[in-house]
Amino acid sequence: QRANSVFAFSLTVIFVLLGAVAIITPFFSSSDPKTEVHVKEIAVWTYDYGGSISEFAFVTMDLEADLTSLFDWNTKQLYVSIVAEYGSDNMNQIVLWDDIIRSKRDAQVVLHQIKNKYMFNDITPSFREVNATYALHWDAMPYVGLLQSGRSDSIRHVKFPKPENFAA
Repeated sequence: QRANSVFAFSLTVIFVLLGAVAIITPFFSSSDPKTEVHVKEIAVWTYDYGGSISEFAFVTMDLEADLTSLFDWNTKQLYVSIVAEYGSDNMNQIVLWDDIIRSKRDAQVVLHQIKNKYMFNDITPSFREVNATYALHWDAMPYVGLLQSGRSDSIRHVKFPKPENFAA
């Protein structure tokens, strides 16, 4: 019975400490990441996709980011992604590229000539030459507590070019 009481008290103390860490972490973490997303080239191709004509965009980008300030004593890893937001009537968001950064030493990212990892097409058959904004988004995953999200301030506005026919 004495061992059970000590074990229950120890678990209570541990959970109270973990709860305190989860509550105070957002108040003591200050981050100021520096990011730049440069869109180098956008090619829009028309493609016969299942009997209907659709447009696909292929984007080439450069990324320079210093995300070391997002790592503190409670950060386990970062999920980073380059997101394109576009639309005239409705705002659409598409993840073009993503990665997981597991340590502070890997948090300085310099990548050139990144191609979109994921298919970039619209639910409508055409991009209609609308503007798109490109920004770096991140989610800081803590050891204990709530997920913290953010977005870069450096946003690039780029107009979709006129489509070309897909040469298969």
